Amino acid sequence: MSTMVDFRRVVNRLLGRKGASTVVAKTTESRDKWASEAQEGEFLFHKNDTWRKTPDFMNQTDRLLRHFGFTPEQYAGKVVVDVGAGSMLRTKFFTDAHLVVVEPLADRFLAEIPACDLKDAAEVYSEPAEQLVEGLVGRSDLVISINVLDHCFDFPQIVDNIRQYLKPDGVAFLTFDMHDKADHMHPLSLTEKTCKPIFDQAKLRIEKVTTGVGDALGGAQTYGHGPFTLNYWLRRADV
Repeated sequence: MSTMVDFRRVVNRLLGRKGASTVVAKTTESRDKWASEAQEGEFLFHKNDTWRKTPDFMNQTDRLLRHFGFTPEQYAGKVVVDVGAGSMLRTKFFTDAHLVVVEPLADRFLAEIPACDLKDAAEVYSEPAEQLVEGLVGRSDLVISINVLDHCFDFPQIVDNIRQYLKPDGVAFLTFDMHDKADHMHPLSLTEKTCKPIFDQAKLRIEKVTTGVGDALGGAQTYGHGPFTLNYWLRRADV
């Protein structure tokens, strides 16, 4: 019964029906507030987390990425940029790929979390996604970001950077939770309505968009917050 109630609430909200909760979209936040609140909370979460150290982390990753249509050998010999990798590399799913990490807490994760495997990537940049890494411009066959972008502080800037990283035939895959409103751990609230003009402005074309994750997370359709995930496949519109 609770599942049906939640479903009706989501449908009512999206259709704008009376009594539906209001979605408060937000695409930017103060960098200082993000650093002091969201990033500190994120670091403590990863430092205290034990699940990522178990085989189930990569087992779940395998289910998740196969649900989205990826295969392990798909990017062999190609450049995969993991934006917001966290403390453990989901992109190890891609065998023989040249893995690049852009993760603001990378240096702290590597220094303070013994199990952190970011060192296994070919390149690691301990920078926020909002900071353009000049050395990645035009190099990426795939830019992937899983459960990250609602945790950031400047979505338009990130999107512009991602477009710059892509090769002319590259693809970006972005998946993140859709929230009713932002909070201290999720400074941004991103919706389909607000994302599209930002992609357009950055000269990225939406190739495909879906919601939810099927059965990959055992029935849950989010990574932990909000009614569902938003999943975007994007290509450069300027080539």
